[in-house]
Amino acid sequence: MRYSLLGRTGLKVSVLSLGAASLGSRWGQRWTMSRPAAEHLVGAALDHGINHFDTANVYNMGESEEWLGAILHGLSARERCVVSTKFGYRTSPDDPNSGGAGRKNMYTSVERSLRRLRTDYLDVLYLHLWDRVTPVEETLEAASDLVRSGKIRHFGLSNVPGWYLGAADAMGRNTGMTTPAAVQLNYNLLTRAAEPEFLSFQRYSGIGLVAWGPLANGLLSGRYTIDAAGRRISGGGRLTETFTTGDVDPFNPVVSRVLRCLTALAARLGHPPASIALAWLLRKPEVTSVLMGVSTIEQLNENLAATEVPLDDEALTEIDQASLEPPVHPYPFLTDELQELVHGNDNQKGE
Repeated sequence: MRYSLLGRTGLKVSVLSLGAASLGSRWGQRWTMSRPAAEHLVGAALDHGINHFDTANVYNMGESEEWLGAILHGLSARERCVVSTKFGYRTSPDDPNSGGAGRKNMYTSVERSLRRLRTDYLDVLYLHLWDRVTPVEETLEAASDLVRSGKIRHFGLSNVPGWYLGAADAMGRNTGMTTPAAVQLNYNLLTRAAEPEFLSFQRYSGIGLVAWGPLANGLLSGRYTIDAAGRRISGGGRLTETFTTGDVDPFNPVVSRVLRCLTALAARLGHPPASIALAWLLRKPEVTSVLMGVSTIEQLNENLAATEVPLDDEALTEIDQASLEPPVHPYPFLTDELQELVHGNDNQKGE
């Protein structure tokens, strides 16, 4: 296992991390597992060098945190692990302050997460999503107070617009409040919207990127085929039952193009499509860690094989071309061709 620094911090996290959304019994068959299976999975992840475990206060209605905390406690593994959780979604229909990015909900959520996780501190606390109401100042001030109190070590953002991440970073730098250590985003071969805004900002700011949904809810696993004409998805698994692919339209022509490319590379390289899709992410220098949403040891082993996939420049180019979609405004104005109208032929291109 390789490890990366989480953004500008000194915290080292495994490049493949375990997303714990399926730990628990309250979300239905395809999003849950038995307690013994969860214990086996977390133990196997630790044995393979995974030290980063990510959950949220709403995963399996709080049971994910409870199980993860109990399992790490039982293995005496808490101190060698990086545990992150998230807050933001409403947790009580009767309490209007049980969701959002405000100070009250953040404090309450942290206390409850600490109890469920059986720990007295969180390595990383993420805002799960911005509520479009709470000023960034309030959120950062509350996070700074929690850092000073020792209840959280680092603060991060998840599923936020690019301008919000930039505002939080600039405000933290200029006021002495805590700055975002990392941002969690849905990022995979079929969801590359993060690249223009977020990746360029990360290269500028040094903020870490933790990618979730790396296999588009299994669409990139190699288990499915797409019939765009009949609007059908074939293959056994969560996707055919829930038809949930995150931010991806499964009938977009790019999906079939990417699946064909992965199948061809799998035959050539001797690695399954899922491993290749993950290896593509691991080759991105901006990606700090990739969250694996696995629920079996077999899936874990297949995902771990991504660190051994020999993706050369030719294979990377094939994958990039298969998954590429036209840039949206204003990025057509920032192509190399149009930049020549700015710089001429002096070859002085800025980053």
